[in-house]
Amino acid sequence: MKKLILIIGLLTAVFAQDDKYLMYVNKLVNYNFELKEIDSKAPFEIRVIKNKKTIERILVKRIKIDLLSIFDNQARVKVKVYLGEQLIKTYKKWVKPGDKLYNCKVAKITLTKLVLKCKNRTLVKTINTKIPNIKEIR
Repeated sequence: MKKLILIIGLLTAVFAQDDKYLMYVNKLVNYNFELKEIDSKAPFEIRVIKNKKTIERILVKRIKIDLLSIFDNQARVKVKVYLGEQLIKTYKKWVKPGDKLYNCKVAKITLTKLVLKCKNRTLVKTINTKIPNIKEIR
């Protein structure tokens, strides 16, 4: 039986020398399909829409800082970096007074809040605490 299968396989290989069959098998085995009209664009490129007016959209890098906890005059913050509307990077970091977070400097850390001094503004981040004398809704 093995000899019969071997002989049939050899005869098929000898008589299948026609290009039509080889190309068909090659396309099936290697998935050789032509892809047409597919646009490949970088995800963070500047888009220019040309209709009646030329509109340019420039992506802006934004930073969002969340205060997670405070311990021993140090604060644990979560930093999220956005490019346009897309989140590209997130990480957690311990900061002390005097450390820099991008363009902001940590000015003061108290028991419930973190004060960041930026170029022309002051950011105050607080930990979510319960308001006294208000019962939770159950």
